[in-house]
Amino acid sequence: MVVLNQLRKSGGFWLKLDNVNILQDPGPGSLVMVHQLRLKPRDLDAIMLSHRHIDHSNDVNVITEAMTGGGFQPRGRLIVPADCLNSDPVVLQYIRPFVGITEMKKDLEITLGEVKIGFPVQTMHPVETYGIIYSFKEGRLGYIPDTEYFPELAGAYRGVDFLIINVVRMKTDKRIRHLNMDEAAKLIEEIHPKRAILTHFGLQVLKANPELQAKNISERTGVDVMAAHDGMCVNFEKKETEKWF
Repeated sequence: MVVLNQLRKSGGFWLKLDNVNILQDPGPGSLVMVHQLRLKPRDLDAIMLSHRHIDHSNDVNVITEAMTGGGFQPRGRLIVPADCLNSDPVVLQYIRPFVGITEMKKDLEITLGEVKIGFPVQTMHPVETYGIIYSFKEGRLGYIPDTEYFPELAGAYRGVDFLIINVVRMKTDKRIRHLNMDEAAKLIEEIHPKRAILTHFGLQVLKANPELQAKNISERTGVDVMAAHDGMCVNFEKKETEKWF
């Protein structure tokens, strides 16, 4: 409901790590927000989909066209789970020759420039979904995408310096396989990064005040926890910047 009513923007997040530009999970409105934030799709080195759901993949085709100059200058990498390509694909056939395509798999490791990218865990979600760890000069950034809680999840991210975590619910609904706030707090406490960023809020979380929830988790865990907001820019270190939209 948050996405469908655009109560929060749904364009994903843009990472710039060691001069490598990656757009993660370009959902509805991503191309518009990229331009509004004065970012340039032609600067992208890769587009990454954690999974095929429309709030994470809606703009993948138009962003790929923008990255490649309408396909006239094939370049870059598109990194997606296999079911984004095979069954009821979200990546259109005519786009595919424009870009190099890599299928995500658990334990796969790839390199873009100086950035190493690993997929340490397949999460528990209705479609094929993978967690991601980005390793760059200043540290390791983990992204926990949509998933229900399971005990092995924290172990896959131990040792990361920064953590982005999708938290949709305040209370669990078994029909909706997403983390709730208590589960997110437990993961942050166990993983214990230097900084954690909460994002992907559902209506319950918006009503409960995401900033207050982040503050409560900080007090509980001793970790610097932030709640994402539209257009937020986080400078992890002096050179590494992440843009949200």
